[in-house]
Amino acid sequence: MRILVVGDGALGQVFGLRLGLGGATVNYLVKPGRTERGDTGRTLYRLRRFGGPVAEPLRPAGVAAETPDGPWDMVWLCVSSTALRGSWLPGLRDAVGDATVVTIGQDLHDRAVLQRVWPAGRIVQVVPSLFAYSAPLTDEVPAPGIAYWVPPGSALAVLGDPDWAGAVVDALRAGGLRARRSTRAGTGERVAALMVPGIAALEAAGWSLPALLADIGPAVEAGAEASAVVAAQPRGRRVRVPKWVARGALRLSRVLLPFDLDRYLEAHFTKVADQTRLMLDGWIAEGETRGLPVIRLRELRDRLSARETP
Repeated sequence: MRILVVGDGALGQVFGLRLGLGGATVNYLVKPGRTERGDTGRTLYRLRRFGGPVAEPLRPAGVAAETPDGPWDMVWLCVSSTALRGSWLPGLRDAVGDATVVTIGQDLHDRAVLQRVWPAGRIVQVVPSLFAYSAPLTDEVPAPGIAYWVPPGSALAVLGDPDWAGAVVDALRAGGLRARRSTRAGTGERVAALMVPGIAALEAAGWSLPALLADIGPAVEAGAEASAVVAAQPRGRRVRVPKWVARGALRLSRVLLPFDLDRYLEAHFTKVADQTRLMLDGWIAEGETRGLPVIRLRELRDRLSARETP
C-alpha cells in the first residue's frame, strides 16, 4: 500500500510512523523548506506511564514539496482546518487520482470543504484519540523530536463509507493502533465542540490552567453552545458536560498524563491558534443563522480579540 501524508506536524509524523510499521510505503508532502530531513528521517518518542520513552525512527520513502508521482492508495490530510481552506486542494486531487482521502479535521465545515473537491464517498474521517507534540516540554525525552502518547484502552474512530473506512481501520490496526469504524456522524465535530472552547478560555486566561479551573463555568457553557450548534446539523447529537466533570477531568489529567499538561496545551494550541478562531467563528455564525444562543461563544471570541489588540 502506498500512502501520501500531507503535512509533517506532530500527528502527521505519528500516523506516518504507524502506517509504515503496518507495512505501507509512506511519503510526505510538505511545505517548501521542510524537505531537508527526508534522507535522515526523524525520531519519535512513544511515552509511557511507567518507564522511559521509547525511541522510534521514522524513515519515510520520500519527502517532497511537490506531489510525488502515484498511484496512491490513500492520502492523509494531516493539516489544520485553516490550511484546508487554501487553494491547493484541487491540484492535489488532480495529482492523486482515485486515492482514499483521509482527514483528521474536526471543524464544523471541514467535510463540506473537502466535498467541493472530492466525492463524498471517498472521504474518510479519523478522530484522533492520542496526544502528539514537539518535545521536549521539560525533560520527558532525551533529545528533540516528536513525543506521543496513546491513552490505554483508547481507539481511533473512523467514519466514512464502509469499504473505504474499513481499509483505513485495517491500515491503522496493522501499525499497532486501536481503531474502530463508527457510524455516528459528527463524532469529531462533537469532540471539538466540547474541547476547543475550553482551549480558547485557557488562552484568554494567559494559558494559566489554575485560572481556568477557578472559573471554568463560562468555558463549559460556551462548549454547550457549540455542542448545540453541532447537534443542529443532520444526524447531530447534543452532548453536555457538567462543570464538575470538566474540572475533575483537567485536574486528574495533570496528575496522570506522562507529560506536562500545562506546557503541552500552551505549546500545541498556540501553533494552531488560527484554527481555534476559525472554529469559534464558525459556531457563532452557524448558531446565529439557526437562532441558537451563542452568547458565551461570542464573549470568548471577544476576549481572544482583546488579547490580540496592541
